Amino acid sequence: MKADLPKLANEGLMKKIAVGVAVALLMFSGSAFAEEKIRIAGSGSMISLLNELTKAYAAEHKDVVFDINQKSIESTGGVRAAAAGQIEIGLVSRSLKDDEKALVHAVEISRVATVIGVNRSVTIKAITSEQLCKIYSGNITNWKDLGGAAENIVPLTRPDRDATKETVRKSLACFRELKESATVVTVPTSPEMTKMLSSRPDTIGFTDSVALDDSAGAIIGLTLDGVAPTSDNVRNARYKIIKNNYLVTKGEPRGAVKAFIDFVKGPKGAKIIEANKAVPVK
Repeated sequence: MKADLPKLANEGLMKKIAVGVAVALLMFSGSAFAEEKIRIAGSGSMISLLNELTKAYAAEHKDVVFDINQKSIESTGGVRAAAAGQIEIGLVSRSLKDDEKALVHAVEISRVATVIGVNRSVTIKAITSEQLCKIYSGNITNWKDLGGAAENIVPLTRPDRDATKETVRKSLACFRELKESATVVTVPTSPEMTKMLSSRPDTIGFTDSVALDDSAGAIIGLTLDGVAPTSDNVRNARYKIIKNNYLVTKGEPRGAVKAFIDFVKGPKGAKIIEANKAVPVK
């Protein structure tokens, strides 16, 4: 009986080692799986929407971690970073240029109105394309000329390379070659545009329906050429200035990236997109 003790002790030790190895492997594999990261960056106007989409997805998929750059690197930056493999998903809020189409794979997820927004101090509710162009060229400088109060107009714009500005130039014939007046204030980012339109009286600028909703009435969206910037008018293409939002990847999306994009394109993603005042694209 005593002769069997060493053997039993060895067997017990081996079982403990086996269990320990199994637990360690589970912990290692679980940790590696949990640390799967999807890096996202690009157009500033899409960041708010992606924050909501990734939050909902992560709640159901604990194994995926999202790292969203909260500062805009613009649509062009999103394409270049995705093509270089620096991020897994780039955010692009305009149609891809011909040279970009060869660099990345693009999936359109939503469409949103580019809104002509004014500070709530402005009393007019509608504007024409011609009037808008005259404001930005410096030919109309006072709100009284449009039926408003006798206050100087403070026009805000975006940099020429920005997707919003590109969309405006592409969509409005009179804006395509327009040289903006020296009085026009260039605002670098979407959040700064929202802040200035919300806080500075007599301003007018280019924003979107998401920022309009977030402003809680501080920004008023003008009817343009008789058409309001509503989701229905974006859906039926009656509204003139529409931004197309894309997720771009280096090659066809795979694995966790593909699963996330499928979620965005599915019914749960569509509900989140609609809640953010955009129109989902199937």
